[in-house]
Amino acid sequence: MKKVLIITYYWPPAGGPGVQRVLKFAKYLPVFGWEPIILTVKNGEYPAVDESLLGEIPENIRIYKTEILEPNLIYKRFVGMKPTDKIQTGILAENPANWKQKMARWVRLNLFIPDAKIGWFPFAVRTGQKIIMMEKPDIIFSSSPPPTVHLIARSLAKKNNLKWVADFRDPWTEINYYDESARSSMGRQLDRRLEDKVLNSADRVMLISKLDADYYFADRVDKERRIYLPNGYDEEDFTHLRQPDNPDEQFTLMHLGAVNRERNPRNLFQAIRELAEEKIISPETFKLVFVGLVERPVQDEISRQGIKDYVDFIKYVPHRKALEMGLAASALLLLINQSPNSKRIVTGKIFEYMRLGKYILAFGQRDGEVAGLLDEFGNGRIVDYGSTDEIRKTLMTILKNWQEEKPAPGTNDFRITGFNRHELTRNLATIFADLIQEGKSH
Repeated sequence: MKKVLIITYYWPPAGGPGVQRVLKFAKYLPVFGWEPIILTVKNGEYPAVDESLLGEIPENIRIYKTEILEPNLIYKRFVGMKPTDKIQTGILAENPANWKQKMARWVRLNLFIPDAKIGWFPFAVRTGQKIIMMEKPDIIFSSSPPPTVHLIARSLAKKNNLKWVADFRDPWTEINYYDESARSSMGRQLDRRLEDKVLNSADRVMLISKLDADYYFADRVDKERRIYLPNGYDEEDFTHLRQPDNPDEQFTLMHLGAVNRERNPRNLFQAIRELAEEKIISPETFKLVFVGLVERPVQDEISRQGIKDYVDFIKYVPHRKALEMGLAASALLLLINQSPNSKRIVTGKIFEYMRLGKYILAFGQRDGEVAGLLDEFGNGRIVDYGSTDEIRKTLMTILKNWQEEKPAPGTNDFRITGFNRHELTRNLATIFADLIQEGKSH
């Protein structure tokens, strides 16, 4: 069995979407003849913790955890957070509330390049070199964010003449929270140079967005090295799901995952308020349910609209429990960041939503990748955050179809199985094998 050294910051007990892709690859790679070896951190700063994911780690897998110098404790103390408070992944997208937060944000953007995990680099490279000497992996695989993982992988691949696949779950320098950030030109240039080095050095650059693969990275990575491998769902996560009780007389629109100010659906709240004022819905017949962290600006908007009786907040729950709750929902809500580059965002959540077989109400750009998926499979609709009339009409249509017990279109589409994590890992194993063969032929 061949070996792959996987470099990832997010690993169980980390929760949230960042861990799913790498964990599922590690789970299924042995099926296709690849033994994963994990290089990660001790006691990482995760926005969420999900102990249940520890049970999905393959038996006998070797996991190496290193120390890391993180600025998070200093940051928390400086801005007045508790040591146990979680720093959310979207913190750089938030408007600083005071001078301390503004200063801390400036320091992060301009002194910690490419990201706040750069303090992991020396520890990971040193341990990674020992792993390579002991394990003799055939290939290296790194998955970002944080981009620091690619710098680690680049150093190790170069020193040991190993093939390397760089996986981008999110953009690097073009990520949404850099759009209007207080970043110096020097900081931007340095970060761009580091990104260019990674893009030019990696044997394959793997992208989860087709728009990234076909368009955004076209002038930076040659076609032969660009690989599109999307996120997906794990069929095993859906076997024997227990459907929680949901009163037949109550319509439930549910969002799974965190919601920050960039995804604040103000006009959805307004539409709910108008329907309530017109007596079309009541707290007994309609609920908007958020499962996961909902940040203060979103909660404040719900209060301002006067619809608190129509909204339930449920704190982070284990992944399988979240899927069970989604199965009980009448329809699912998907919120995409409001930023110029949001059209290239395609979350892993949408594939799990599709597998749950529920109608999807999405907020985002009509010419984006999520819109293309919903149009292709016909199991949902995407609306613009600012389209008040369209939001109301769409919500009314979903309610009417639910009342008439019409099934969501496209939910039984067999093509969805193409996004099964098992099959996606088969594709990854093929990419690895091709790279190894390419190395032998040169």
